[in-house]
Amino acid sequence: MKSKTIFVAAGAVMLTAAFAGSAAYQYGTQDQVTFTVTDKERLVARDGGSAKYLVSTRDTQGGIEVFENTDALLQWKFNSSDIQAKLEVGGTYDAQVYGWRVPFLSMYRNIVDVESVGENPQIEYSRPAPGRPGM
Repeated sequence: MKSKTIFVAAGAVMLTAAFAGSAAYQYGTQDQVTFTVTDKERLVARDGGSAKYLVSTRDTQGGIEVFENTDALLQWKFNSSDIQAKLEVGGTYDAQVYGWRVPFLSMYRNIVDVESVGENPQIEYSRPAPGRPGM
């Protein structure tokens, strides 16, 4: 009975450490960046299950960086598809991001939120009135 209690306690400690480490990574590496989108794509796993969005950018100094755009539980971000649809190639955005770029692990900083800046067109998604042709 005592070994079972120790096993459960050790599991709880490891789970807490993993959660705390993930939270420290996501909140400890947050940054605000401004970029212009140069390309965007969707990568799908070979099994067809999971997917992630990549966004290629150029910053205000001319540097390039690729970001990922995936959901993040600890950030309460569950709108990656909406953000990807909002981003337009050629558009400039202020973005909240977190993470590190680690090329040999194919790790990218993740986009949490974006706001359009400058002269980007604001697209309105509205349905046409009944009886009128759509756009």
